[in-house]
Amino acid sequence: MPELKKVSNTEELEKLIALFLKAETDIINEIGRLRSMGNVDYHAVAALERVQRILHGLENDCWDYVPKMVEKQFYVRVPEARCIAGETAEKHIAGYKNAAVLTSDQYAVVDKLVQNLMGEITAANVTVMSTLQNALIGRPEADVYRQAGLEATASMQAAGKGAYKALPEFIKVLRREGVTAFVDKAGRSWSLHTYGSMVLRTTSRQAEVLAGLTADPEQDLYQISSHGSTCAICAPLEGRVYSRSGKDPDFPPLAAAFGKVDPAGPDDLANSYLNIHPNCLHVLLPWSPAGRTEKEIEKVKRFSSFRTNPLSIDPRTQKQIDAYRKKEEARAKWLREYRQWERYRMTLGDKVPRTFTTFQKHKLANDEKYKAWKKQYREAGRETGSD
Repeated sequence: MPELKKVSNTEELEKLIALFLKAETDIINEIGRLRSMGNVDYHAVAALERVQRILHGLENDCWDYVPKMVEKQFYVRVPEARCIAGETAEKHIAGYKNAAVLTSDQYAVVDKLVQNLMGEITAANVTVMSTLQNALIGRPEADVYRQAGLEATASMQAAGKGAYKALPEFIKVLRREGVTAFVDKAGRSWSLHTYGSMVLRTTSRQAEVLAGLTADPEQDLYQISSHGSTCAICAPLEGRVYSRSGKDPDFPPLAAAFGKVDPAGPDDLANSYLNIHPNCLHVLLPWSPAGRTEKEIEKVKRFSSFRTNPLSIDPRTQKQIDAYRKKEEARAKWLREYRQWERYRMTLGDKVPRTFTTFQKHKLANDEKYKAWKKQYREAGRETGSD
């Protein structure tokens, strides 16, 4: 029997994340070129125009890959689309086009996911341009870039070296902090690559969940999975049964769990955020009363109801809360190391592994390769005191 070849449905996702890292690196390098130039205003404007072209290129690339990334999550549910015996990768990918026809509801969900993600990417690009434009030509906000720029400029002017000799200090800030693409409600700044990775992974996960949710047009009731440890947002929502259409009289609308865009609007998926929160790992499982006793069904109804089982009640035990905190601490450590890899890649390029997994392996071993990267990073004048 011929061997079945499989194509990863994360190929586009990983390509997009790599594009964001390259774009951010190119932007920082572009700003770095200003060090050797005089005539501040002219060269700053020219540099910003080149940054704008980098961002336009990134956005165009995203339009090429984002629809493919989202659509593939729907098509891979079809077995004949996942595996094609003895075919090349090109023919394998072509199989997606003929494997199945998406329903109108699925097309609507795919389109909304693509439009939402591209909207976030465009907004991030606008923030990047605003960040750099205000920093190089004038910035009213009192943030880390403005502060670093003012302090470094004042220092250089006092030494009689000229204001634009301060650029190396500004570039160090960019390499340390990244180019801000998003500021969340907590006031934390997300770099272009970090924010791009987050929204791309979130949308890919949304597509994966929604592909299952829309696979059977006749299925209306779905249960949100229950996990051993979960966050305070998901804890009151998990385990309940929801109505996808929002029309079942006995179960709450799924849109209420996802969050409604317009609180006064309809209870359907089109008026929801299509996920509980970014990076949510919960899955939706089809649920049916078939084969259950009336007592069992009534118990599920009471548990699922927001009236008899209010969302304000956190059902987790202290042990579950502690387990989640421990998981979050591990996640925070992972993020610190991931951002360290980003900084090293921006500064040292291909001297550092192209994949975070390889970098993390050497860091964990604290071997000679990792020590050499640390040394090279410090010698490049970018070290800030924390690796």
